[in-house]
Amino acid sequence: MGLRNILRFSNFIEKSKNRVVKLSKIEEVSKILNDLETKVSDVIGTAVIRTNGLVIASALPGESNERLIAAMSAALLGTSKRTAEALFNGEFKSLNLGLDRGNMFLIGAGRVILVCITKKEPNIGLITLEMEDSSKKVAEIFQSEE
Repeated sequence: MGLRNILRFSNFIEKSKNRVVKLSKIEEVSKILNDLETKVSDVIGTAVIRTNGLVIASALPGESNERLIAAMSAALLGTSKRTAEALFNGEFKSLNLGLDRGNMFLIGAGRVILVCITKKEPNIGLITLEMEDSSKKVAEIFQSEE
């Protein structure tokens, strides 16, 4: 499954023997998504999405409607945040949406959302741990935009 990058962030430094090569934000996020999929075999797709529903980077299955998943993820995040505030006077952390063919996990990562789609009956504990770790890394990448 190849990584597909949507938005353009140009942060490149020319490659040279004496220079450090700085990855673009998209490349950094794509690496995090790839690492997450490598560490957790139940994961079949991942994405990082802006809270307004735009895709930053994704590694979703080919048959997936990337834009629909992004829009739905943003809507789910908004509803989950309002629910956390209204019912528990708390803060949204994550969401596990159980479906008949797999699960969809959302976790806030600062100004963006980390989305993970899994096989049916995944190892929820492992996915949660790895997503928490990945979301911190993703949040750091986009922290400089604030």
